[in-house]
Amino acid sequence: MSTEKKRPQLNPDELQQLRWLLGGLAALTGAWAVAFLEMGAGWLLAGITALVALVVWKPALPARVPAWLHRLVFPVIVAVTAYDLYTQGEVLPAMTRLALLLLAYRAISYRRGRDELQLVVLGLFLVVVAGVLTVSMGFAVQILGFAALALAMLMAMTLSETGPAAAHRAGQVPTWAENVEWRQLMGKLRRVADWRLAVLGGLLFAGVAVLSGLLFLAIPRFELGSSLFLEGLINRKSRSGFTDTLKFGDVADILRDESVAMRVEVPDRARLPAELYWRMVVLDDYRESAFRVSAGLKAVSFGQQRTSQRVNGNEPRFDAGLTCTFYLEAGTGRYLPLTGGFRSLVFTEPQSFRASANLRVVELAREPMSMKAYRVNGMAAQDTLRDPGFARWIRLPDYERRASSPNRPTMLEVNLSEPDRAVLREVVAEITGGANLSPEAFTRKTTTWLGARHSYALSMELPKGAGDPLVRWIVSTEPGHCELFAGAFTVLARMAGHPARVVGGFVGGAWNEDYLIVRNSDAHAWCEIFDEKESWVRVDPTAAAQGGGAGSAVDALTGGAGVREAVAGWGARMDRLRLFWYRHIVNFEQRDQRVLAESIKDGATGAGLRLKETGRRILDWIRGWVTRPWSVPRAGGMCGGVAGALVLWLFWRRKGRAWWLGWRSRHRRGDVDPVRREAGRWLVKLAQQTGEEAELSAVREGLQRLRYGSRETWPPTATLWQRARRLSRKRRG
Repeated sequence: MSTEKKRPQLNPDELQQLRWLLGGLAALTGAWAVAFLEMGAGWLLAGITALVALVVWKPALPARVPAWLHRLVFPVIVAVTAYDLYTQGEVLPAMTRLALLLLAYRAISYRRGRDELQLVVLGLFLVVVAGVLTVSMGFAVQILGFAALALAMLMAMTLSETGPAAAHRAGQVPTWAENVEWRQLMGKLRRVADWRLAVLGGLLFAGVAVLSGLLFLAIPRFELGSSLFLEGLINRKSRSGFTDTLKFGDVADILRDESVAMRVEVPDRARLPAELYWRMVVLDDYRESAFRVSAGLKAVSFGQQRTSQRVNGNEPRFDAGLTCTFYLEAGTGRYLPLTGGFRSLVFTEPQSFRASANLRVVELAREPMSMKAYRVNGMAAQDTLRDPGFARWIRLPDYERRASSPNRPTMLEVNLSEPDRAVLREVVAEITGGANLSPEAFTRKTTTWLGARHSYALSMELPKGAGDPLVRWIVSTEPGHCELFAGAFTVLARMAGHPARVVGGFVGGAWNEDYLIVRNSDAHAWCEIFDEKESWVRVDPTAAAQGGGAGSAVDALTGGAGVREAVAGWGARMDRLRLFWYRHIVNFEQRDQRVLAESIKDGATGAGLRLKETGRRILDWIRGWVTRPWSVPRAGGMCGGVAGALVLWLFWRRKGRAWWLGWRSRHRRGDVDPVRREAGRWLVKLAQQTGEEAELSAVREGLQRLRYGSRETWPPTATLWQRARRLSRKRRG
């Protein structure tokens, strides 16, 4: 008579193999957090992924690496990190790449207990840094996956270190790493695992995650990047947004970046204009091959810096305008994208800023370290901006202008040498034919002249020679990008006596379901010219580079001033998840918490009322069914139903349960046989049974065969269960 087989267990070598596999998966999960940072480590990440996957699949490979090469690893990593710091000058990217290299080395080398802990700490560092700096929805999934793998790895480490020591000599393949059969290991792990414990552990882990999420929603949050040391460590090269200075080539550099600059929720698509120009910064001063915001313009146009949650646009006539919500990515700049006039602008929390009502520009005191949300009420997309204050001031005699505002720019300044000014006068004469043209006529002729002489190109070189680079480009036939077209029009308009200025920002966008995506590749520079009445009129000279009118060629040159078709694919889905994460988690403020609490309260009250109503309906139905008049067919049907239920119950007791136990016994996997378990239960019940010794002995013998004997010696189980049940009833009687 054989005994029942116990649940199989993993031997020390198999525990080491499981530990090795979990460590590799945890390392890859932590390493792939670098993909969210967009810091130019794609080739390094791909190489590390391939190497770790190969070594995890073939654990014997690390033993074939010479010992002297292992000793060189850390000096080489230190040297690479020092070179990275010296050449890039950025601390956090260098620290991240250092952690990535150390994590990779720990993943492909044989590890002891402290090495496993180092792997967990390095992977956790990468995941947390990626989550803090990107606020990505992928971070939430990744941190949960990494935590689960780390816990499983530490559990395997604890179990393996309770057995024989796993140490081995350098250069020698450990016994557990020889001839690893991963499929066989997975099969045995499936037989070893207790699904009840796995479900319980999964529920506990999910409960901790849910509880952590609820605490996250309940506790007020702050921006880590603005409050801790991270602000000075972020890679400055990833910040390509607009600033107070626009050099030739800056917008072209931004155009090469396909990352998202902002997202805009638009409630009514039909009210969007045909062309969308997102104004950010107005630049008036040109010198040393760059346009800048002059100190005079800042002093006159911008108010004092203040801290508030609301910015008044002072334009109530736009009450019928759109109400749009902006989600501005970090690195886009301190200036907020706007389409023109607005009634009010509301932040999610108080901000320090300076606003200019006549320029329609809002400048934050510091560049946001993470996504920034604000809502613009009564927003209108305008190609003409009224500025009656400038109109009155520019019409004054020169001495009165200087007496009232000596440092205020007239937008007519051309800070160039006399030879360059002479060249510009010749160009203006060629364009106008010596006539004194109106701003509208001058705009039409100048954009046509620039479009006929120059084509559009992102990559180009300014002509060599003496004088100002912009003047050299104007008189050449070289292609150029939008900064050159905008700059050329501005200096030519000023030489012709028309106030003009350069504007930097974005054009167009693409739909992603219910919101617009505007990318860095939509960056653009254009102009505004004064119409000699009281308004600034938008001019886009780049659009004429292919012979179209204002706005027609921008679609081909800058990605489209109008809204493009909806984006699709996994990138669009992930972007929606990212915005969802920011809307409902990061930007979940106290007002939203109160709303959620009230909705939960209302939902709970409603659920209680619905449950009470359902119970009342059930009781009414039972009462109505009982009180209805009884007839012979109704009584017969009821008796038949009761009799049928009784027959089914008796069948289950006599035959059904025995069949169910037999079926489970034939299809069990890695668990105690249910027939043997049932036999043991009946043996315990009949242990103190007395009377009818012959029958009791026969039943006990049959139960012992089921419990301890081989399957071939088992008696018919259905009959044996019935006899055991009959003896048990006699004992109770």
